[in-house]
Amino acid sequence: MRIKLIADGYSGWDRFIRRWGISFLIGEDVLFDTFGDPGIFLDNVKRLNIDLSKIRHIVISHDHWDHISGLWSVIDRYKDVAVYVCPHTRPEIKEKIASFGVRVVDVPFLSSIEEGIFSSGEIRGVYAGEDIFEQALVIKFLKRLAVVVGCAHPGIINIVDKVKEHFTKERIYLVLGGLHLKDASRPELNDTISALRARGVSKIAPMHCTGTQAVELIRKEYGIDFLEAGAGSVFEV
Repeated sequence: MRIKLIADGYSGWDRFIRRWGISFLIGEDVLFDTFGDPGIFLDNVKRLNIDLSKIRHIVISHDHWDHISGLWSVIDRYKDVAVYVCPHTRPEIKEKIASFGVRVVDVPFLSSIEEGIFSSGEIRGVYAGEDIFEQALVIKFLKRLAVVVGCAHPGIINIVDKVKEHFTKERIYLVLGGLHLKDASRPELNDTISALRARGVSKIAPMHCTGTQAVELIRKEYGIDFLEAGAGSVFEV
């Protein structure tokens, strides 16, 4: 299975100018998140020769602006899609998605999106002192898994553990996406990296909200198994 990074905003300047967020194409017909700047999202789609008419499934990790802003441009043009959201997604967001005439699917638990691709179901976390609910995407090929995350607000270790509860015979080959470690202390970062290793995560591609210090520590720990990422990067599972 091929995972293509469509867009990734990761710097403080990116956040300031709202060029922030993340988006992936899984195979040819699954989108995971849709970035925070719809213009850049669509420009990258065109530059990377992505055919949006093939999209059948759009999985939104959570309802923050930097993960849904490109969605409206897609569902305004293409109606034969299902949009998968956490049940705790804000009602006004669900209503807006439905108003475009596409199907809205709540995903409370582990659910199959299509063959070999699963939503983790919503996982609870805490962000800015409030509950937040997020889903990850799990891609299964033979006995190995890739876990794709938007921001990992519930904690990347918590997400990995939830995935491992359901996939007890597979190993997590790859974790990629935003790990939300930008505000973590050095001891917290060390503990997180050690925990990823202890859980057998073989390769890692940190992006978006992971944070510069965390990225460098992960790079040092993982060495050749640290995967560089930029718009257009392709990862194979």
